[in-house]
Amino acid sequence: MTTNGQRRFTRALAAVVLVGAIAAAVLQGPGAVSDFTSAFTHLRAARLPWVGAAVGAEFVSFVFYSLVQDALLRAGQTTLPLGVLLRLAIASSGLRALLPAGAVPSSGWLYGEYRELGVPGPVALYGVLASGFVSTVCILGLLLVGAAVANVAPVALLASSSAVLVVGSAGFVAAVHRLERFPHLAEGRTGRLARLARRLIAVATQVSHVRVGWGRGTRSFLAATGNWCADLVCLVGAFALLDVSLPWRGLLYAYCASQLAGSIVPLPGGLGAVEGGLVGAFAATGLPAGEGLAVAVVYRVITYWGVALIGGIELVALARRPLRTQRAPQSSAADARADETMGRSRRHDAGRGRPTSGKMKQ
Repeated sequence: MTTNGQRRFTRALAAVVLVGAIAAAVLQGPGAVSDFTSAFTHLRAARLPWVGAAVGAEFVSFVFYSLVQDALLRAGQTTLPLGVLLRLAIASSGLRALLPAGAVPSSGWLYGEYRELGVPGPVALYGVLASGFVSTVCILGLLLVGAAVANVAPVALLASSSAVLVVGSAGFVAAVHRLERFPHLAEGRTGRLARLARRLIAVATQVSHVRVGWGRGTRSFLAATGNWCADLVCLVGAFALLDVSLPWRGLLYAYCASQLAGSIVPLPGGLGAVEGGLVGAFAATGLPAGEGLAVAVVYRVITYWGVALIGGIELVALARRPLRTQRAPQSSAADARADETMGRSRRHDAGRGRPTSGKMKQ
């Protein structure tokens, strides 16, 4: 198919999707609006304590996230007070909700805060990157559990997917821990790309020297699961507040699917994707679209708009009064190995007559 033909096909497909969406809105819109407004008619003063329960569950999710960071930082022989980690978790979540593709700037900001608090560079980078990996593996595992409970896929497919997740995660961790064997791949090559490859390998090797161990690794996965489950309890609180019947079998599956959809869309906090994922998944379980939308709105008021507000306030507070700890910066085994790795990389470049870069900030 030629380029013009591809463009015409793409435009035709987009037109069909658009017409279908408009037709669905026209046909289903009045009923959905009616369900949406009727869902809020069940709101009573006696149910307002559920707001506190939902907000409390969201706060607990931040505590669990702080425990994930604590376990990963301790793997690099570094500790920070749990209160400090909690404030950083709230502020970084607020940044993620306020900016497009917020996971990237919030991770960079969190790394910078760790460095300001005296955390060695490799350990800080490991804490940021490993927490994302642990969180992703946990939500994928919960999605498979939810799919099994909701019976949305054959058992054989779910079992094979679970095996791929476990083996793939273990293989990824094993490969990361063996990155020091890879620098020879870029040796003997010239040019900017080769130098960039050597530096990237050197940085990755620094991170790979941090070993979390079975105990702290298990703790980090349990805490990450607790983080997701606490957020799920917040969603349950939205159902209870509106007195909407809970689709128990499809609840976990709908929640995990919406979170994954939100992580893919580069809008701030997955805005629109999470709500759409919840409504669509709940509709598949038989819940009227209007009621599902009402629940999604209440849930997102707490977990998106509320987090953006509190996180933004925390960001301003930290900018005006940066965190300080009593612990003086300490060098660690990870720092020593990092310096040795970077030294080898620089000596390799200098030995071949190429300019060397300055030492990476530690």
